[in-house]
Amino acid sequence: AKAAAMLFVDWLFRPQCAACGILAASWCTACADSFLELGAACPRCAEPTGEHDVICRRCLVAPLPLERIVAPWRFGGQLATAIRRLKFAGRTHIARDLAPLWAPLIAAAAEPDAVVVPVPLHWRRRLVRGYDQTWLLARHACEAAGLAPPVPALRRTRSAPPQSTLPAAERRDNLRGAFDARLPEAIAGRTVVLVDDVVTTGSTLAAAARPLLDAGATRVIGVALARSTSAPG
Repeated sequence: AKAAAMLFVDWLFRPQCAACGILAASWCTACADSFLELGAACPRCAEPTGEHDVICRRCLVAPLPLERIVAPWRFGGQLATAIRRLKFAGRTHIARDLAPLWAPLIAAAAEPDAVVVPVPLHWRRRLVRGYDQTWLLARHACEAAGLAPPVPALRRTRSAPPQSTLPAAERRDNLRGAFDARLPEAIAGRTVVLVDDVVTTGSTLAAAARPLLDAGATRVIGVALARSTSAPG
C-alpha cells in the first residue's frame, strides 16, 4: 500500500510542460519553439519598431515616467498560454517555470542597491484569485537571479476594470490614482525595478511609477515578462 501511494504521488507531481501539460521538464520542445523574442523595439517603452534604438513617436511626444521598459518576449504562442494558466487556472507553480525566462533582464536592471517592486493586484481581486501572480513571478525571478526578495512597496487603492477590456485611449484614465506608495524608507533614494507580467501600452507601469517617484525613488525601470499589443498592460 505504501509503494502504491508513493507511485500515485510521483504520478500526481510528475514534471509537466507549463504550457500544454504533457510530460516534460518545465517546457516541451514544441512549446519552447513557439516563444518569440521581442526583437527590435523602442528603447524607452519596448514598443516593437522593427529598428534597433529608434525611439517611437509616442515616447518622443509624451514619454512615460519611467527611464525605460524592457521585455524579453512577445506575448503569444504557448508563452501566452502558460501566463494565462498561471493567472486564471490556479497553476501557481508555473511562476517558477517562467522565472528563468526573464530573471536575466531583472538582474541587469537591478543595479547595486536597487529594489524590485511588483505591480500589485487590488486586494479584492487577489482575494478572489487566491494569490497575486505578479508577486509570485517576481519572487521566483529574484530567486533565480540571486537578488533580494521583492518589496511590497505599492498598494492598489481602487479596483478598476481590467485593462484588457478597454481600448488603448482609455487605459491611462482607468488607472489614474490607482496606486499608492508604501514603505517609503525602502525606496527613497534608490532605483526601483518595477515588474509586471505583461505590458502593452505601458499605462499600468506608468501609473505605478508615479507614486514611487513621488516617494523618493531616483528612477524607475519597468521590466515585463512579455510585450503585447492586445493583452493587459
